[in-house]
Amino acid sequence: MSIIVQVKKINIHSKTVKMGNEHVVMEAPVNIYVNDNYVITLLATPEFKKELVLGWLFDEGVLQSFDEVTEIIDNQDIFNVKTKDPIEEEKLRVVSVSRLLTTACGLSASKFFDTISEVSNRYVKSNYKVKASNIIQMMQKIDKGKLFRSTGGVHVAALFTEGEFIALAEDIGRHNSIDKVVGIGILKNINFANSILISSGRQPADMVLKAVRMGIPIIASRAAPIRSGIIAAEKNGVTLVCFVREQRMNIYTHPNRILF
Repeated sequence: MSIIVQVKKINIHSKTVKMGNEHVVMEAPVNIYVNDNYVITLLATPEFKKELVLGWLFDEGVLQSFDEVTEIIDNQDIFNVKTKDPIEEEKLRVVSVSRLLTTACGLSASKFFDTISEVSNRYVKSNYKVKASNIIQMMQKIDKGKLFRSTGGVHVAALFTEGEFIALAEDIGRHNSIDKVVGIGILKNINFANSILISSGRQPADMVLKAVRMGIPIIASRAAPIRSGIIAAEKNGVTLVCFVREQRMNIYTHPNRILF
């Protein structure tokens, strides 16, 4: 969703100054509660808010199965997810874990990289494979994001399962766009073990671990990897493909899943 604002446009090349209209992306708070307990507030574009909430809870490790969920109460910008059983307090500490991996405050380099593998406690063992040419085609899907084309102010993510397009989502945050397509996939009950996550954003550890927790074996991004993302992908069995542009790509980890 976007709004139109009036701006003064300066063109140094043509030496012109004029007033004009531009589309600007909108954001809104999404407050997440679990069993009436406040967890986190995400700033996101207004589309797919329910899917964002589900995706965040799953790929940050709070929930493991949709069977745990009994009700999702939507009260405008407040989402209260009810579960059959109480959620362990340890799982609700994902907010501090996410901050830890994003800022690395007070950690040595060796401790930080040890934490990357300890956080998820999972290893993706999927044997799913895909042709490199198909990844190129999948990456072209994110070019169809309408909000990006009109504003230039969002990240785009897409999800494919066994070659079939499942979802596309746009958001101001690259993390949010991933959470949204994961949430859509959860509601559609897809097989994440045979899926590919397509992203427009760079890939540090906290982005990669979202895929790890969902058991997604392949991440492909148009942007660059970060060292922590490469280490997280290597240690957790994820194939990380970056700089997917035109007919080229770089495979940083577990290349056996990409067929030539």
